[in-house]
Amino acid sequence: MANKECYQCGIPITGKSLRYDIGNGQVEDFCCFGCYLINKTTGLRGEEGNAVAFLGKFGFGYFLAMIVFMLSTYLYGAHMTPDDPEAQAFTKVIKYIILILSTPVMILLGIPILKNSFSRHNWLNFNTDTLIAIGAFSAYFLSVYSVFTNKPSIYFETATMILVLVTFGRYLETSSRVKASNFAKQLLRLVPQKATLLKDGKEIEVNADKLKLGDIVLVKEGEKIPADGIVLEGNGYVDESMLTGESKPVSKKEEDEVYAGTILNNGFLKIKVIKPQEEWALNKFIKMMKEIRNSKAPINRITDTVSAYFLPVMLSLSAGAFAYWYVEAGFEKALITSMSVLLISCPCAFSIGAPLALWIGLSEAFREGIIIKGADVLEKLSSVKTIFFDKTGTITERFLMVSKVKAKDEDIIKKAYCLEKMSQHPLAISFVYYCKSKNLTADCNVKDFKTHFGYGIEGIVNGEKLYIGNKQFISKLGLTIPQQLEEIEKEAEKNAEIPVFIFNDKQVLGIITFSQKIKDEAPIAIKALKKLKLKIKVLTGDTEYFARIIKEKLGIEEVKANLLPEDKIKEIEKEKQKAKVVAMVGDGINDAPALAKADIGIAMGCGTDITKESANISLVSDDLRKVPLMILLARKVKRVIYTNIFWAFIYNIIGIGYALTGNLSPILAALAMVLSSAFVIGNSIRVKNW
Repeated sequence: MANKECYQCGIPITGKSLRYDIGNGQVEDFCCFGCYLINKTTGLRGEEGNAVAFLGKFGFGYFLAMIVFMLSTYLYGAHMTPDDPEAQAFTKVIKYIILILSTPVMILLGIPILKNSFSRHNWLNFNTDTLIAIGAFSAYFLSVYSVFTNKPSIYFETATMILVLVTFGRYLETSSRVKASNFAKQLLRLVPQKATLLKDGKEIEVNADKLKLGDIVLVKEGEKIPADGIVLEGNGYVDESMLTGESKPVSKKEEDEVYAGTILNNGFLKIKVIKPQEEWALNKFIKMMKEIRNSKAPINRITDTVSAYFLPVMLSLSAGAFAYWYVEAGFEKALITSMSVLLISCPCAFSIGAPLALWIGLSEAFREGIIIKGADVLEKLSSVKTIFFDKTGTITERFLMVSKVKAKDEDIIKKAYCLEKMSQHPLAISFVYYCKSKNLTADCNVKDFKTHFGYGIEGIVNGEKLYIGNKQFISKLGLTIPQQLEEIEKEAEKNAEIPVFIFNDKQVLGIITFSQKIKDEAPIAIKALKKLKLKIKVLTGDTEYFARIIKEKLGIEEVKANLLPEDKIKEIEKEKQKAKVVAMVGDGINDAPALAKADIGIAMGCGTDITKESANISLVSDDLRKVPLMILLARKVKRVIYTNIFWAFIYNIIGIGYALTGNLSPILAALAMVLSSAFVIGNSIRVKNW
């Protein structure tokens, strides 16, 4: 049975949980009383609650630690009056006062760190808290012993200030993670609290989270749409920027789909709820983002491995320093030096250097409508050398215009319309739109629908086997094209149009030609990719003629035409064999095999269907400029990560060397550790300025 998780911090509870009422009779599991107290006092959960808790602990600890520090300065001069009994009596009182003030700091700030240094299964955890706990509690217990035995070795100010500085560092780290995840919180806040439900001809205000399948809701100008649904009545422009990254409002009319959290800028809409809440686009985004944030990139796993070996080595160095200085200068010098080594070596900066930059990078990508499905994908994206593009729906407009339809009779066109309605290919969608504009009806019975990737589709329409596809599909069945249709095909190729044929098992029955337009943003995107020194190739199943047009208009030298899906895969494999990281950009419908074969598969125009299995990255919109944008972001994240790791290493090497000489106090070591973490956090936030 899976372990319960703490309601506040989300950490699995290995032992017996503490159960508390959080209000309204709701009882939840907590790992400790501290988490319950944080929840009651702040009302915040997760990283945000922890950040507030760390700030509160820091404030309380800092107040007491500064009093301890000031009182300790008196003790430093106590040796000046060894023969004054009143002064010595007062010094003893001061020691007890310092002990009393230090103990709450050790309990509130030190116990959680000490607790994290022990494991239920392995007794001792080798983590950063191990080093901090050993250093701080060594100073504290030595000081307690000195108070009761009247020895001069009092280091309460060192013990408390170490914990205060570490807590402040934890606050910086946690609050930076909160900022990195702000986008997910913004998504959650998008959904309106209330909705106007239409029931029995009346408008009823209800909680949006109570909406269910089939409910009819009314959305007025300026209001947020409360659920995913289909427009039954009305029209207007909807701002979908938080889902798609596109600032331009989208026109919505009858039968169009709308999404929860988007804003109706003008007009009014009557909407029918068509999905349960867990399937709403916004909720799918949030769920996916949580899954992505739990993933680890290779560089992240490397830092984890290094930390695992680094900590035992530092414990050994600390022990060696203690032994050396114990012989050279006695117990106190040995203790102070070993504590300094432990504290300066805490790899906090090293351990957050990679994940923090990755978290921020993934959040920034989400904000632009770029769904990168894992930290490992973001890291690999930064190393892409060659990028392949499909043509239709990628470089050219996704939906093409029907230029000409020629068939044996109107019944053939009607049957083709019924068959194409079963497909989601861009050509099929264009043809269906054309038929609707001609007021054709699609009342045929379609059975055994099947897609042949790279060729076309087939199905039994009103009892007759019918095919719609390209010239290669016709050749595969051993059919010949009538002269009249062949002339139309040649004319289409001259005009850079796509010819598609309608045929059965015996003969070719008709032809449909589609005109296509290169996207306006394509030249900008290709130019940007060239500046990034990427090798660009286009793979298309279309004719050589259109391949020449792409070369002329976009300046892409390598355009391979007349390719089947297996041919595209072979081209990708050839490039991968040159030890290059390869990306493939396609529309995610007929390019699934090629997207899966590439190191990075990028599916464009996924809308809210962000779960394309064949793609590592899904673009919500059709905007080709997002491709160079995502590579720029990935490279910026990579630079920041390597800068973080480099400076964390340099800091540790210099700091440890200096501490081993016995010239670095524990307080300065703890302060240096916090400053190192602050540098890494500040450097990681630079990702936002990409």
